[in-house]
Amino acid sequence: MRIVLFMGSLTTGGAQWQFSLLGRELKRAGHDVLFLTMESGDDNPAYERLLEGVERQVVLGSPWPGPLRLIQLLRGWRPVRRELERFQADVIYAGLEWPDWLAARAVAGMAKRPAVVAGIRNSAESMSWKRRLPLKRLAAHGRLDGLIANSEAGLAEAHRIGIRSSLEEVIPNGIDTDFFSPDPESGQQIRESLGLPSDVVLLGHVGRLSPMKDHDTLLQAMAILLESHPGLHLACLGDGPVDRRQELRQLVTSLGMDGHVHWIANESNMPAFYSAIDLLVMSSCDGEGFPNAVAEAMACEIPCAVTTVGEAASIVGNTGMVSPPRDPEALARVIHGMLETTDRGPAARARIVETFGIRQLVQATESVLDRALVASRSGSK
Repeated sequence: MRIVLFMGSLTTGGAQWQFSLLGRELKRAGHDVLFLTMESGDDNPAYERLLEGVERQVVLGSPWPGPLRLIQLLRGWRPVRRELERFQADVIYAGLEWPDWLAARAVAGMAKRPAVVAGIRNSAESMSWKRRLPLKRLAAHGRLDGLIANSEAGLAEAHRIGIRSSLEEVIPNGIDTDFFSPDPESGQQIRESLGLPSDVVLLGHVGRLSPMKDHDTLLQAMAILLESHPGLHLACLGDGPVDRRQELRQLVTSLGMDGHVHWIANESNMPAFYSAIDLLVMSSCDGEGFPNAVAEAMACEIPCAVTTVGEAASIVGNTGMVSPPRDPEALARVIHGMLETTDRGPAARARIVETFGIRQLVQATESVLDRALVASRSGSK
């Protein structure tokens, strides 16, 4: 197949990592692959390395200023169509809100219409109007030959909005378990950079500084835990707006945890970060589909304590423990329970290798794209 993968950008993010990984693997499987992004800039070097040998094109370029940005987005289907025609695409598989709608709009009226498959990777009911707008347009006017969600929660949210297809499938994310594997030596270097010896118990959290990630509940749970675990430390990896960073640092101070919480804006060696911590905590209250960080940590033999948001509970299975969202006391109890148990790491990695590997991701995606193409050419919807 001649496959076009379409994302907003290659900035750091779980969806971007998954599509980059998929692009590499589909190319290796013998498909012709074109990787489109709406814009470039701040591209993650790791994603670019994954896509070496895969043709890449940018369709919009730099964002237009102010209100002109919306005009640029609404017109963005035209350059997408040009790339589809030039590449003679069989199918386009888009991910996230604007690429989903732009792909559906671009193929409408094409003489040789490629099949279009939308990707749903977010289960949030609340999002900005600018992100919600393309989904509303897709629900009202977009014809889809296929719909892929990476979680049951994400598919349910798509249905709630009105986005449907006769071909729908939930395909969990795939984890590169050769890349995400234990690396204790690099993990120790991360600890040293934080000034922490190897015997200190270190919790980890990965996620941008967004309300959806609910750092507030995490920090409140940490304050509770410090009463019984005074030597506990927490490393939070992720960046966000300046005002949000200040709010969270003020909360740390007000809870009397200065010196126990460490903020890391960026880290290119994620296996090293995971290998530095003893337990990963996912405190999200909304918006998660398939949380990559949970599966990646498990692949590095790091067990996880998670909230019951998205597919987190089904990912950890019996190798982790779960808490309801927005409940600091419950989260503290779950973390305490995980700290009281040992040797969950090997079982966590085995679960990812057996259930959420790259092979499963590629085979399932190939199947949907192929069936969508057949349906499109036969005139089915």
